[in-house]
Amino acid sequence: MPEELQTQPQPMRATMPEDGGGWRQIDAGPYLHVMFHPNRLGREPDGIERPSIVVAVAGKREQALRFDPFSMGSHYHIRPSLRGRQIPLWVEDGQKPLDIALAFFDKPLRFRGLLAQAEEDDVASKLDDADLARAARQILDLYDAAGHPPAG
Repeated sequence: MPEELQTQPQPMRATMPEDGGGWRQIDAGPYLHVMFHPNRLGREPDGIERPSIVVAVAGKREQALRFDPFSMGSHYHIRPSLRGRQIPLWVEDGQKPLDIALAFFDKPLRFRGLLAQAEEDDVASKLDDADLARAARQILDLYDAAGHPPAG
């Protein structure tokens, strides 16, 4: 009797969100597509703020990186479609989760390292430090404009 083929559930593809619905496109230079939402799951009864930053290589729909600097349980993902696991953003007392996530943008070697782990080495080597710093500033400005206490 032949063995039945068992199909494994395929992971959901973590694709880039569309502009709108609270998502805003961030100018991060010609090689990246970055979107930011100041509270992507809305105001939940638990009081947790859920900002999110998603990063893809320009021309690709799949997320390479996602940062979820939530007010509780901050984390990030490298290639969320494939790996799916959360990596904690270690936030010390007095630090703001969004600042910790944006430190990756402000320290371009760290950001490039994450992209390399997402198997996007070619793009990582082409990034301009000024583009990443400008992206971080835009994200902070949008977060502040959404009525959150100033970060940074």
